[in-house]
Amino acid sequence: MDDPKNDRTAEQSTPRSSTHHACHDVKNFLIHLRLPYQLTLAPFMVWGAALAKAPVSMRFAVGFAVLHICFYGGTTAYNSHYDRDQGPVGGLAKPPPPGPWLLPGSLALQGLGLAIAAWVGWRFFAVCLVYGVLGVLYSNPRTRWKGKPLLSWAAVMFGQGVLGSAAGVVIDSDARVSPHVVWGLFAAAALVGALYPLTQLFQTEEDRARGDRTAAMMLGRRGTCTAAIVLSALGAACAAASAHAAGRAVDAWLLATAVVPMALGALWVCARADASTQYRRISRFQIGAGASFGVYAVLRLWHT
Repeated sequence: MDDPKNDRTAEQSTPRSSTHHACHDVKNFLIHLRLPYQLTLAPFMVWGAALAKAPVSMRFAVGFAVLHICFYGGTTAYNSHYDRDQGPVGGLAKPPPPGPWLLPGSLALQGLGLAIAAWVGWRFFAVCLVYGVLGVLYSNPRTRWKGKPLLSWAAVMFGQGVLGSAAGVVIDSDARVSPHVVWGLFAAAALVGALYPLTQLFQTEEDRARGDRTAAMMLGRRGTCTAAIVLSALGAACAAASAHAAGRAVDAWLLATAVVPMALGALWVCARADASTQYRRISRFQIGAGASFGVYAVLRLWHT
């Protein structure tokens, strides 16, 4: 005869088990957003706002959260659903297996972001919409721009550099296109382009096994380093030109010198080492470069 106590125990354990799985799935989804890592991109939106002399307001704060959580986080989770990385990726030394919420959750998060972006303003909405479309084209197996070295490189430079900075520019509804804004957007694209192949050096084996051909694979270690230095120099020159066009001579000289730490960082990252060491190097380099640029962007925005 069955024991009624055992039946009651089984019935009581089911809700707890379901709750446990739901909490695990939520945690998995939040981890794959890589929100701390997204802060390395934060200086670009602040830079764009400084270029446009946008006021630091509630609209800016909401737009900042929407871009970094809903779109940077959402597209990263969308990419993780298809990549299923087992080794280190940007912001995660040991990524967990993708959970069942990753794909629908990433799309729902971006949908929510679009709804809020419409409140911020139609130009900000357009920037977010284009960024979301680029995320799909970049990751989805049917298009898979990520597996095409030049196309993926251009998409990231435009998406994270130009659109990331343009999001800050268009936060101010009165912002107008001017030479110093255009130079600033070029600078952002070049600086993002300098970092992008470096972030692929420690993922070469996993990318190759997945069938992707990345910029780092196309260029090789030495070519990746050279490209990073050249684009860093171009980015510093464009940033200096932007400051000069805005009548900021001191800033122009300061920004021009940014090529030195960027070049030294590229040489350090590209020095031969195992994948885990290269991961730690590029992570520290990104954090250092982002923090330095972020401090400058915040100070400039504060004093506009």
